[in-house]
Amino acid sequence: MSADSLHEVSDPERIEGFLHGDAQAHREIRGWVERIVRLHAWRLRSNEDLVQDVLYELLRNLGAGRFEGRSALKTYVERVAKYRCIDAIRRARLRMHRSLEESGEPEPAHNDHPERRAAANEEIRRAYAVLALLPEPCRKLLKRLLADETPYEELAVEYGVAIGTIKSRVARCRKRAHELRRQRGGSQ
Repeated sequence: MSADSLHEVSDPERIEGFLHGDAQAHREIRGWVERIVRLHAWRLRSNEDLVQDVLYELLRNLGAGRFEGRSALKTYVERVAKYRCIDAIRRARLRMHRSLEESGEPEPAHNDHPERRAAANEEIRRAYAVLALLPEPCRKLLKRLLADETPYEELAVEYGVAIGTIKSRVARCRKRAHELRRQRGGSQ
């Protein structure tokens, strides 16, 4: 084996290669982007477009010297891809919301039957009662996650902890809510 084959490519070399069209550097960075898009934007139909958008943004950012090297290049690339995914998901939700508003048609009534409506109202009252019994940190976290639809990644940044920590906290809060619900005689 030659010394060149053992040489680990540095981040500046990767950036240089990426900016100048080196196929290996492009393949490697594209792989990082595709992995993040696959993990975070699986609900979107235009994943390839999103990958291209991220690659274009990376070309602009890296070409302008915006990568400061405070983290590994892979971390930077993944962060740019994650935030692009979050933006794309938000835009998709906004389009869906606007299209429903613009349709002018009333939303379908799922609980037209009085008994179903009463059962649904009782279920809502029970959920609010359980929520009121949860500790304040759980209420805030579940509200941000469920009502505000804040992604785990954003919550991790907001709370200043790892994503796994946020997921553990959410799991503990949900478990506590299910226990309280069971104690109050609610269904699972």
